[in-house]
Amino acid sequence: MNAWKSLTLGIALTSAALGGACSAADDPTPSGGGDIATGTTGTGGTSNTGGYGGGFGEGGFVPMGQPIVIEPAEFTLNVDSTNIVTQPITAKIDGQDVTNAVTWSFEKPYIGDVANGAFVPTGNAGGVGKITAVLGTSYGEAKATIYTTKIVGGALIDPSVKTALDNPSGTADPSIDWMYPYDQTVYPLDVLGPELMWNGTSSGNVYKLRIVEKYLDYTAYFTADPPSRHLIPDDDWANIGKSGTGAQSDPLVVTLGRHANGIAYQPEERTWRIAQGKLKGVVYYWELPEGAGNGRILKIKPNSPVVEEFYQPGGCWGCHTVSRNGQRMMATLDNGSPFPQFTIDLTTDPATPTGIFTQSGLGGTFGAFNDKGDRIILSNDDPSSGSKLLTIVDANTSAALMGNVMGTGCGEPAWSPDGTKIAAICGLGGGGWVFDITTGHLDVADVAADGFTVSNQQTIIPQAGAPGRPAYPSFAPGSELIAYGRPTQGSRSTGDGTLWLTDVTGANVKELVEATRGDNKSFNPVFAPLRAGGYYWLVYISRRDYGNRIVGTNRQQLWITAIDDPATAADPSNPPFYLRGQEETGKSENAYFALEPCKEVGEGCESGVDCCSGTCLKDPNTDLYVCAVPQDCSLDGNACETAADCCNPAALCIDGFCTPDIPR
Repeated sequence: MNAWKSLTLGIALTSAALGGACSAADDPTPSGGGDIATGTTGTGGTSNTGGYGGGFGEGGFVPMGQPIVIEPAEFTLNVDSTNIVTQPITAKIDGQDVTNAVTWSFEKPYIGDVANGAFVPTGNAGGVGKITAVLGTSYGEAKATIYTTKIVGGALIDPSVKTALDNPSGTADPSIDWMYPYDQTVYPLDVLGPELMWNGTSSGNVYKLRIVEKYLDYTAYFTADPPSRHLIPDDDWANIGKSGTGAQSDPLVVTLGRHANGIAYQPEERTWRIAQGKLKGVVYYWELPEGAGNGRILKIKPNSPVVEEFYQPGGCWGCHTVSRNGQRMMATLDNGSPFPQFTIDLTTDPATPTGIFTQSGLGGTFGAFNDKGDRIILSNDDPSSGSKLLTIVDANTSAALMGNVMGTGCGEPAWSPDGTKIAAICGLGGGGWVFDITTGHLDVADVAADGFTVSNQQTIIPQAGAPGRPAYPSFAPGSELIAYGRPTQGSRSTGDGTLWLTDVTGANVKELVEATRGDNKSFNPVFAPLRAGGYYWLVYISRRDYGNRIVGTNRQQLWITAIDDPATAADPSNPPFYLRGQEETGKSENAYFALEPCKEVGEGCESGVDCCSGTCLKDPNTDLYVCAVPQDCSLDGNACETAADCCNPAALCIDGFCTPDIPR
């Protein structure tokens, strides 16, 4: 049996053993004993007794399948990071101590773990988690609740100043002007820590930042001379996020206190929220240095400060789109009319041309892949021609499958994630580039199963009713919503601009004021490929200031906002956060949020989202998660078509993946 067949067998057995654990009523208990990859029992074991018991029981054997009793079965610790307290813990089978014989685990190792007969907190995070003990086929569990207080920087400041900040006696702070982050901002998990920025203070001031949620109380003492800033370390921010229990039910209460000239002022207060879901994917955006014709596409991950240049075609390029599986990109090379469009393979490093080449004869600006990645709808967008046409082509051969699919005068297309609809801006009159045309309305049409027959075209958003025109539509991951901008200078980001949301019929239209802060400088909203933590997520362009770090430049930068799910409020958007990593680049334009290239069977993964097969399972031989072949039912995080495909009866099938109940 080759290595992968052995791995597949092990995964299948693991899935079978844990299948019952997917229900809310059952707990994962080992079955079969011994090596789960081969199904054998332990040394000297039978179905009721197993391996060597180190003197346990008559003849030194361990009874198999007996419950393990963990004592205490439930406990609470109040932890101070400067003085870690531990909880002694024991395991018994039939009254006999097996504490040192069992395999211990804790489901949230960032909070703590079991070692040498005690639960040992990390002192970095808090929360509630399950402790398990396994010996052969015997199993037991206990519950740990950890409240953690973490203090950093306290030893670096004068003790009397610290005492004053802990017990402020001054008035409300007359000077501090907190610029960023905004009050009520919603963050997902697994993004970089925010950089706090404020004005109005002086050199030598000392600060106390306190962030309080249900299970974690975090405090940092520091100095910050003007322009005053404090970057929350990424590790601390990650632990703050993972300690949370819901964006609405467990908000972060954030206070910033200041000590100046012997006075400790009352702290300024903000509320932030952390959705309990990871924002998956990568943002590909067009970076345009000022006054230079060397625009290029870069990529940045929300959890990394490093901007990557993944492909260099030897000239200015942009106007890009990415396939749903993250494996291919289409873009335009700026080397003169007809401005050739081409595709590249994103699975290679660096990316390489594939499928449609610059010599294929296709020209224009923007396009969009269908759900399978085998069709592309292209905008010819020839500035020398008055006709603006959309054509559907084969993504592998460039062969035209259907021309002029939505009528003359259409551009800026988008294709729904389910493959059934196309949106575009139509009514584009006159010559020149599409993005310079100031007339247009938003149309939606149906796409047949063949992937190129288009029908039932409807105008859902007319130009009238608000300044500018609709521009750059983007479908939500569930295909039920469309975000779009309303810029006043064609679809460029140089004039005024607002963000909007509608359903696919145009019956429910909403301006996203909280996302833009009413700045009238926001453009090109693009949905993240998947929902996370009970929210949709939009990346968009804004020319607003970024705290006191980017001020008065009027420079396009990328921001992310959470959109309530369901989006029933009059304005379902929330105050945005800045996508860190762009600070040292030029203008950031035309972002496209896509999944990273999916991985093949046997490659490492966090969830089925990472896998081309849609399935990520633990390899029992290594205890590492790898992409695998689909099983009879899908564990949480793995692919589904309906909720009936999910092992967990309480899970929903959201954006094509089994999703457990989301803490709100």
